[in-house]
Amino acid sequence: MPLPIYLAMTAAEFAKNSCLPPKIAWMACHFSPYGTGLSNLPTDLPEGSMLILNDRTPIGGHDPVLIAEQLRDLAHAMGCSRVLLDLQRPGEASTAAVAKAVLEAAACPVAVSTWYAEDLPCPVFLPLVPLLQSPQDHLKAWQGREVWMEIAQEEATYIVTAEGCSRHPMTASAAMPHTDESLCCRYSVFPRENSVDFSVRKDWDMLMAAFENLPQITCLVGLYQELG
Repeated sequence: MPLPIYLAMTAAEFAKNSCLPPKIAWMACHFSPYGTGLSNLPTDLPEGSMLILNDRTPIGGHDPVLIAEQLRDLAHAMGCSRVLLDLQRPGEASTAAVAKAVLEAAACPVAVSTWYAEDLPCPVFLPLVPLLQSPQDHLKAWQGREVWMEIAQEEATYIVTAEGCSRHPMTASAAMPHTDESLCCRYSVFPRENSVDFSVRKDWDMLMAAFENLPQITCLVGLYQELG
């Protein structure tokens, strides 16, 4: 069975699209700047959607129990299938307390980002597979854990000179005649007078095939604005 792919949509994207993707993720609930709970809560979502809480707004004086109750009640009322705690500010004791409280109150599966998942009994949310790394190597530190994986179309150009190697955005869509199955990449090689350019792109079909052969990965999360 194909892995479920949740496309993360902002409130504006959700409001202006009458034809929604099969699975959406609400991006996102925030720590309220005016109270001890959450802000930017959705008022209506398709059944089976994912709720995302992120920490773009820094935590400060928020109530973990209140936040856990808000997410639990919202997920139940809207029939959400999953909750994702996309917490990217490391080392915050208050954020760790929120993650723990949400897991204790949850009525549906909850995944937590790598910064806070290590000591929690939950799926872990992993960032993109690095361009020059295999999916298997990316998962090594989380063997035995269920994984929800971030996905995106990633590409770059590496310029190799006598002084070393530097990475740059790919400025044009180049032909990619070569493949590296282990890295799930297609690439091209362009020699210049004083350098060699390697343009590399993660191949969607190879990446998806690799993910589907890794049973610990149970869902994928990407941005609607990139993949929709």
